[in-house]
Amino acid sequence: MNWKLLEELCNTPGVSGHERAVAEIFKRETASIAKEAWFDNVGNFIVHVGGEGPKIALDAHTDEVGFIVNYVDDEGFIRVTPLGGIDPRVFYAQRVIVHGTEDLKGVVGAVPPHLLDSSADRDKAVPIENAFIDLGLPSDVVNKKVKIGDIVTFDSKLEDLGEAFIGKAFDDRLGLFVIIEAIKKAKKIACDLYLVAAVQEERGLRGAGCAAFTIKPDIAIALEGTVANDLPGVPQHKRLATQDKGAELRITDRALIADRALVDYLAQIAEDNGIACQLVVKNAGTTNATSIETSAGGVRVAAISAPVRYIHSPIGLVKKHDIECQINLLAKYLETADKTPPRR
Repeated sequence: MNWKLLEELCNTPGVSGHERAVAEIFKRETASIAKEAWFDNVGNFIVHVGGEGPKIALDAHTDEVGFIVNYVDDEGFIRVTPLGGIDPRVFYAQRVIVHGTEDLKGVVGAVPPHLLDSSADRDKAVPIENAFIDLGLPSDVVNKKVKIGDIVTFDSKLEDLGEAFIGKAFDDRLGLFVIIEAIKKAKKIACDLYLVAAVQEERGLRGAGCAAFTIKPDIAIALEGTVANDLPGVPQHKRLATQDKGAELRITDRALIADRALVDYLAQIAEDNGIACQLVVKNAGTTNATSIETSAGGVRVAAISAPVRYIHSPIGLVKKHDIECQINLLAKYLETADKTPPRR
């Protein structure tokens, strides 16, 4: 397993609308298998691998949650707007990188809680729009190096804990990594295969639908990092994906009803090959599968995910076992994709 590639993907900055550096890594890693490849007009990178059988697209998005500069004041403090769903409770006092004329490290500041007027205000999370980024630089230097529209990412690096990784952007650099590793692992590709490194998922699943209209696949599978809430205080019946139980196969989420025959076939492949997986029904979150499903006349879709604790935050945690199950399941599906049963 090329864990160094996962490290490179996670550590490369790429928020919605600014994903090119991440896509270039995917381009490099898929160059040897590409029959043709191109960037489309919204920035998706699409690879046609080719092959015989149904037309299948594998999708993973290139963007991570982050921020964009909307104001720099006369004292050099920077205000930002979030790009993607970010809980304000994880923003204050974090280390960040402002990608201006150069990468500038700073800290998220706000009025200290003990200086607030009321105890009610002291107990509340600081809204992102009320916080600011402090670079510790003179205001004239900040105003020369930072402008409105520059992106901001959390200052986090991937670390190997032995059985798990901690770091940022597992949603969805995991998906890109899984696609690359699964294709290497598959003994054959039993389909006409397309790969999509999609843009702007965190801002409304914007890129994937455009790619689907271009490709017009019969089947599409989104590869993702998803929410794991197997945590203290969460009752068993309210837990969604659980770590160390393998890949999540999603039946429903907030916006998706996956193709049940396809999901059942993936679950059968997992059972037949001793690959841990977990079927999940939930009414929260969604993936690019939602956008793809209703594109280009309709597409059969599924999502295969690895559970990530503390997702959409400066530091998430993911288990190697779950990533490996995600890779193994996708590889086995690619080997037998031509046997996918029809929609029921």
